[in-house]
Amino acid sequence: MALILLTNDDGIRAEGLWALEQHLSRHHEVWVVAPETEMSGASHSITLHRPVTLKPYGPRKFSLSGTPADCVLVALHAVLPDRPRAVISGINAGFNVGEDVFYSGTVAGAREAALLGVPALAVSVAPGADFQAALPFVDRVLDLLLREHRPLLLNLNLPQHRPVRGLKVVRLGNRSYVDPVHNQGGNRFVIGGTAQWQQDEGTDLWALSQGYAALTPLIVDLTSHEDLERLRRSLSG
Repeated sequence: MALILLTNDDGIRAEGLWALEQHLSRHHEVWVVAPETEMSGASHSITLHRPVTLKPYGPRKFSLSGTPADCVLVALHAVLPDRPRAVISGINAGFNVGEDVFYSGTVAGAREAALLGVPALAVSVAPGADFQAALPFVDRVLDLLLREHRPLLLNLNLPQHRPVRGLKVVRLGNRSYVDPVHNQGGNRFVIGGTAQWQQDEGTDLWALSQGYAALTPLIVDLTSHEDLERLRRSLSG
């Protein structure tokens, strides 16, 4: 039995969170610290200029008036009785693929754990998909995380296709948006737009389009090592 922390960005009442908690609690000691309200698109923001409030939601379950990254920080430093073996963020209702990983609160919850040295997994499913279909894949990836001796950071997405055809380990794809800023008149704007998918083979978007679960290893070091030496030669001195 391992100590597992769950969080999300859909909020403490989200169906995907509780499907995951109920499933994992059969074999692990599961704690939940999740945002009090929905925090989709919060990315890796943390709350610096006001206190955040922790409220009991049940045994080993808490809501926090903060972001997913706040939840992981508070959980690891002030709530959990011991260091977790893994952190899982989700299950999110809607994909987190391609460039979305920069905006996603779901991915940020997992990334914060990795920054703190804990192996972590972000889990998302197609809009309207059954959360139960993700659980066997979560089990499979969690088994891997629990064997890791380093803070591996993984991003798992499940397609609409049923049954899921299998699991592909793939790189991030490119998902852009058409008309991402819409003027509603005057000085009122809506940010969103229509997703435009580029389904290049070997990417998460391609795997999902083919009916596979997509698993992508992520890194927290954003250094462009490809450019590092070239820039040193050109500009250092």
